[in-house]
Amino acid sequence: MESKLSIENRAKISDTKIMIGSLFIFYFVWCIKELWIRQYIYSFDETTSAILEALVKSFIWIVPAWLYIKYYLHNKLFDYLKMNVNVKKGLFWGIVLSLLFGLYFGFETYTFYQQSFQFSLSFNDYLNGFLMAGIAEEIIFRGLILQEISKRIAFLKANFITALLFLVIHYPYWIYNETFFNFGSHIYVFLIGLLFGFVFKKTGSLWSVILLHAFHNFFVTII
Repeated sequence: MESKLSIENRAKISDTKIMIGSLFIFYFVWCIKELWIRQYIYSFDETTSAILEALVKSFIWIVPAWLYIKYYLHNKLFDYLKMNVNVKKGLFWGIVLSLLFGLYFGFETYTFYQQSFQFSLSFNDYLNGFLMAGIAEEIIFRGLILQEISKRIAFLKANFITALLFLVIHYPYWIYNETFFNFGSHIYVFLIGLLFGFVFKKTGSLWSVILLHAFHNFFVTII
């Protein structure tokens, strides 16, 4: 007769395999979208392309996360993602840290580079560069992946792995845009991923990193 501990270990191994398999499928589908389907999405006019991009990202990122949480983890989406707890705390720190980002980028742009912010942004920048990036990417990486890995190993290791996965998801786009060999971007995105993980851990609210991620992208775009 198998011990209870042995059964639990087998269940954990099975859960880990399912998680890894799900991540593999997610990365594979996103690579196909970024490397081959992207050109067709952006063959339309600006507004249509932006809306199509948002719909495709929602279908590949948000819908599978919802299905995984609802039917495999047997939990409610907002409960599991910590979007209905510590809301005020999350919004407060999201805004405060976003303002600090703004001050940093403003100082760097106006003082160091002696330039000014460029506010000529497109509809696609607002919809996908800021809004969808903040929502979809934080749902997947901090809301789902980081929490799932944290169940199995210590937070510091889990955050490191999540930040690494967050970096790798940018690779298809960088390859498509032929900017992959800008290795400074690799280090920067990895460190930003670590920061978002720590902020999520400390605030206990996904809203903090959704806001921070969206405003970070905004400031990076306008410099």
